Parts: sequence; structure tokens; C-alpha cells
Amino acid sequence: MGEIGLRRLRAGGLRWTLVLVVALAVFGGSIALSILLDRAADELLRTGVRGDGSVVSVHSVRKTYVLTIRYALAGSPREARVEVTSGRRYRTGDHVTVVTDAVRPDRVRTVDEPNENAVVSALGGLLLFTGGVTLPVAVLRRIRWARRRGDARRTGWRPAVVTVVPDRNLAAKGHHAPDLEIRYDDGTTVTARGAQAFGVAALSDRPRRPAWVAGTGANLSVLFREGPRGGPFLVPATGRTVSGSSH
Repeated sequence: MGEIGLRRLRAGGLRWTLVLVVALAVFGGSIALSILLDRAADELLRTGVRGDGSVVSVHSVRKTYVLTIRYALAGSPREARVEVTSGRRYRTGDHVTVVTDAVRPDRVRTVDEPNENAVVSALGGLLLFTGGVTLPVAVLRRIRWARRRGDARRTGWRPAVVTVVPDRNLAAKGHHAPDLEIRYDDGTTVTARGAQAFGVAALSDRPRRPAWVAGTGANLSVLFREGPRGGPFLVPATGRTVSGSSH
């Protein structure tokens, strides 16, 4: 069973390695997208057709100010909506210099406002937030799984009986990992908190389940003979209290 446990620990580490790679890709992609938008806006500023325009209205859309600008292009009157990101305050009637893409007249900005694509900018912001939040979590989890595997190799796997005690809020919230009461053959008892809630509470239907336990302290690994779906089931855990004899 020890080899099975090590394989499960390796698989857990690989899963978080994959999450880490994806998070890096998402985070890097969001930065690349932001750079591309900025370059496109700068390019339009350099090469676009300039003309005079005036602010028709200023209104707020989801905490962002948007200008409606009236201007002329090739003698034809036009209107465009421009998002304010410069911090400049506008009033109706203010003069602005409008910059229009000669090839794509629907692309409009002003000298002060890049007016980047709102949908693409929102997507970039979402990717940046997602990658920024996921990245440190993935790094910490990957390190923790590597430590669990290292501790398991160092201590080996000891037979024990384990009782799963669901958190009292588990039924209502579904987000709290259960406690594990681990009793070794020598009488030592360890109370631990599972590092995951998914699937573990289902094992609370029968106390004193046979298991093998490896590692110590924050790097415990509990391998049940049979999980909710049959077959060995690994539960990472953190030891909280130890009592009884260790001899």
C-alpha cells in the first residue's frame, strides 16, 4: 500500500503542477494582451487621422465615465463613444482632438483617451485577476504536496484505524474539511484536520476504518483501503493534537 500512497501523492503534486502551469499561462497571457492593446492604441495615435471634436455628453457606466463625442470625418458628421481612463474631467462642450483609423473608421480615440476595446480589456482584467489569485495558491499547494511525499518516504506508512468526524458546518456549507481521529496500534492517537472536503465526509458512515498513515505534523497523508468510489483513497491532512504512547 505504501507504493500506492506514494503514487497518489505524486499524482496530487502533478495536478497542482498543471494548475501552476495554467495559472502562469493565464497570468502571462493577460499581460501580453494588455501590452498588445497599449501598442495598438499608441499606433493609432501615431498614424490615425486627426480632427476636431466636441463632447456631447458625459455619463457613467459601471463606475466608468464614457464620453459621447461629435466630430467630422471626410466631411461627414459622426459620433463615437470614448471611455475615460486618463483621469481628466470632461464637461459637455469641451473640445477634444479625435484620432480615427483610416482603414477602420470605427476605431476612434482621442489624444488623451486610448479608448481600448472594452470587451477585450475586461477579458484581460479577468485573466489577470484569475491568474494572480490562482498562481500563489498553486505554488503553495505544489510545495505542500512535495513535502507530503518527502515526509511519506522518510517515515513510511504505518497501519492505523481512522474515524472521520465531519465538521458541523459541512452539511450546511459544504466547504469545511472533516476532522480525522487516527489511532495507531501502539495506542497513539492523533487528531488531524483533512486538507480537503470533497469525498471525505462520505467515509464518516463507519468509524475506525483501516488505513495507512505517513508523514508528521502538517504533512500527514492518510490512505484508506477503500474510498467513496471503491479502491484506495488518499486524504492529505494536518495533525493538530497527539496523545497516548508512541512506544
